[in-house]
Amino acid sequence: MYDAVSSLLESSPRLAAFPDGSLDIFSRVRAADGSHLSKAGLRDRLTGARSQAFHLEERVVEPGGQAVNAAQQAYALGDEIRLDACLDHHRLDLPFESYSHGQPSRVHIHEFTDGDLLYVSISEDVAGWTPESFETLPNADGYFCANWVSVDGMTGALYTLAGELDGNAFVFDPGDLTTADPDAVRGLADALATLDDGIDTALSVNRRELVGFADALGVEAETAVVRHAVGISTVVVHEAEAAYAAHADGTTIVPNFDIDHATRNTGGGDRFGAGFLHGLAVGADLDAALALGNACASYYVATGETGTKDDLLEFVDGHPTL
Repeated sequence: MYDAVSSLLESSPRLAAFPDGSLDIFSRVRAADGSHLSKAGLRDRLTGARSQAFHLEERVVEPGGQAVNAAQQAYALGDEIRLDACLDHHRLDLPFESYSHGQPSRVHIHEFTDGDLLYVSISEDVAGWTPESFETLPNADGYFCANWVSVDGMTGALYTLAGELDGNAFVFDPGDLTTADPDAVRGLADALATLDDGIDTALSVNRRELVGFADALGVEAETAVVRHAVGISTVVVHEAEAAYAAHADGTTIVPNFDIDHATRNTGGGDRFGAGFLHGLAVGADLDAALALGNACASYYVATGETGTKDDLLEFVDGHPTL
């Protein structure tokens, strides 16, 4: 399936990404002696007798938000991308077509050796999206929609969009819904099913988010079961070891790349969504679309950079899969 990545990158579909938008501040958490802490190390220091002095090494401030991350990946692939998000900040001056809906959120990402902790201050403009806000969306071959957990009006907006979109695919990443109200998640599932009547819809989540979705629906946390319960075309789980997709013809599994060291742990899933959407938008087989999604995510996790076409082709050729 990775042999197909090269041919997928020959096309440049028209894509749209929305909503959210944030300013992301990445900081490494260090102990008093300067060592880079793990989350377990932090816990030990908080509960033990060792020094509880910590230092934040602010490393980078950059554009963020799930839709923004996906749009940056689509742009790097050479796609014609349009981003609708809250972008009113000089650091969110992006090199592609965009429409701003107000002030971005702020996300502090504390980087530990064994993963990240995120602290989010959600902008009122992000939370306050309404169905009317989505009237600015352009016609596109594919759509990436994300961060349902932060946008109060998104479920209603999905109903509004149902029947109005003419593209090939709609990829939906709800964000971390593990603590969301179960009734709200069930309402989201109904909206996605309605949307799927007009455009093939894929729910894209990690394993923990799949469990949260399944728990709200009262079903087993398996891709095929959740897909049937929601009533949509595809459910995808993207994990470090593989991407798993349940669809009308069964289940597809595409092994991921063997990464020695993770430079970034936050943002890979959004790059996966953009690569996966690119594949679907150009009419690729599901396994090829998943392969491109894996390549985009793994390159970002390994390097901390959003991969261009040339970057990804070199990466695919030079890295073994698991």
